[in-house]
Amino acid sequence: MAITQTSWLLLATRVGATLYKSATPPMGWNSYNYYSCNPSEEIITSNARGLVELGLADLGYDHVTTDCGWMSRDRDADGRLQWDPDLFPSGGGKVLGDYLHDLGLKFGLYSGAGYYQCGSTDLPASLGYEEIDAESFAEWDSPVDYEDPVATSPTRHQKMAEALNSTDRAIGYFICQWGIGTDLGEWAPPIGNIYRISNDIYDEWRSIWRITNQVVPFHRSTTVGAFPDMDMLIVGLGGLSREEEKFHFSMWAINKAAMKIGAPALLDITPAEAFDILSNKEVIAINQDPLAKQARLVRRYTEEEWDIWAGELSDSRMVLGMANWRNESQTVQVNLAAVNVSKASARDVWASEDIGTISDTYEVELAGHEMKLLVLSDIALPKSAPQPAGYYSVANSTLSGSAAEVACSRSSSSSSSSDAECAPIGSKITIPGEGASAAFDVAASEPEGTKLIGVDYINYELALGTAWDWGSNTRNMTVAVNGGEPKRWAFPISGGDWWESDRLFIEVDGFKSGKNEVVFSVSGNSAAPDLVGFEIFDTLVLI
Repeated sequence: MAITQTSWLLLATRVGATLYKSATPPMGWNSYNYYSCNPSEEIITSNARGLVELGLADLGYDHVTTDCGWMSRDRDADGRLQWDPDLFPSGGGKVLGDYLHDLGLKFGLYSGAGYYQCGSTDLPASLGYEEIDAESFAEWDSPVDYEDPVATSPTRHQKMAEALNSTDRAIGYFICQWGIGTDLGEWAPPIGNIYRISNDIYDEWRSIWRITNQVVPFHRSTTVGAFPDMDMLIVGLGGLSREEEKFHFSMWAINKAAMKIGAPALLDITPAEAFDILSNKEVIAINQDPLAKQARLVRRYTEEEWDIWAGELSDSRMVLGMANWRNESQTVQVNLAAVNVSKASARDVWASEDIGTISDTYEVELAGHEMKLLVLSDIALPKSAPQPAGYYSVANSTLSGSAAEVACSRSSSSSSSSDAECAPIGSKITIPGEGASAAFDVAASEPEGTKLIGVDYINYELALGTAWDWGSNTRNMTVAVNGGEPKRWAFPISGGDWWESDRLFIEVDGFKSGKNEVVFSVSGNSAAPDLVGFEIFDTLVLI
């Protein structure tokens, strides 16, 4: 469901005006993925009972959200939204809320930030009615989805936040405008408990790759009370294999995404194996860890089709994720120094078993589309660490083809501070098409061969319209050393606009002691990410 603003009225207690924020990512169930914009009283109540009877509510899945399609076409004489009596014969609203609360659940509700609800030309939304709708939502003790594809600025969402804040209920506010616009990670966390970072998910594997590449930069804003919304879980809907469903659930969990079940909470529709995945207590514990630290993309091996992810957990622990994007199985080796570990006690999360001490290099065979999760404890730091051995930017480059230097100057309307533009240099190189490249003379010391490079890049090519096809939220760039074969890397979204950079660490072979030529270029005919610069590292022993 394309949702721009989601606010859940989480507490029925009358309190002073405040927006409620859960300390860990919210968990629950949403009607849209299976029932689309056709909810009904029976659908909502039967799935609510399913959450309880299947034990999902006890695991934390306690929010029940009625998505689009619940309202009548006309407001009443006082301008209040009305429930469709054919779909909700008991009246919806507070009656439905009381039913859910009696089950020990929280009541969520959708509305739109435009004049009409998502995909509708006649169902009213909340634009211009923020105050009166906020009062209705508070009276009904219900959450609200609020969306509009045109709403790329924070203004509409901030206005609804103010309206909700003026009621006498504690209200959890879930924002969603598909991640479009700019600087979502700056303006949304102060007012929203969660915020959608992408276009809608759909029931195919490539949707997981697309959304994963968009969540990467939100580690900057993820914290207690503010979490990325990677959209609803598609576990149990039938489009993914069981291994892919576990991968999907794992990736959402380590990135501290809201965990909203999209399949029916009914055994006569959804396979029991799906509920086994959704009920994995150890994966849930990673998502609900009280530190609320989002995992980071530590290494990407694009041509080999696998990633390393790592995130901080409470009690001095770490989650280590190895993500196999390849269709087939492969054996991978993880240099634990990449996550600042020399040895640690490891627990295989999906196998639910302790595997003992791992050290130096961890080797594992990954099935096709498997994500292996380890929780590391008793962590010992490595005796060596990468040490900077030189930074290279446009001042050191030779540009070819259509490659060009761009001075970074963000528009005055941006909410971001100018000192963050194209960090750390303040300028960038665009590499827009075939034949474009940036070459650098790089001095390298022993040992020869593979070097660690931190690439400071900018990519804000959001897959909005292309989300339904093969849009991936990546731009590809190749790196070649000393005339060797160019190697390709897929760079994810870097930040909130075309001026906010991020760093991707890559391992590049072909270096020799002394002078080296390093060439960054396009892959095929498509534009590469903008290049701010790169830092080369040597590994030195720590005394």
